[in-house]
Amino acid sequence: MTMSLGVVLHKMWVGARLRCPHCERGRTFSGLLKVNQTCSECGLRFEHEDGESVGGMYINLALAELTTMGGFFLIHGAYQPPVLPHLIFWIVYNVVFVVLFYRHSRSMWMSVSYLTGGAKHETPPR
Repeated sequence: MTMSLGVVLHKMWVGARLRCPHCERGRTFSGLLKVNQTCSECGLRFEHEDGESVGGMYINLALAELTTMGGFFLIHGAYQPPVLPHLIFWIVYNVVFVVLFYRHSRSMWMSVSYLTGGAKHETPPR
């Protein structure tokens, strides 16, 4: 089965908004760091095995590093700030980004799992 780029990007956007990739209504998180096991709206099981969240860590790390390195070289090239404060700023930025983007990247990985057939439905809650 082939999927259009539009469908893939839409489902990734749904994940970034912390919504179920199937019904697009249920929430993937119930708290700051608590992942829901299933969607409260459609019964989709978000993760089936331990370790499935590693892909979300890859998304998180890739975006953190891309924005950090891009920002560092852009600012350094345009303004030539002193090196030590500049490095300290980007190290702090990187840590804060990884923490704040955790839920979004993990939810985006749930969308990837859904698109590749890794997420399955359970009986909907009554």
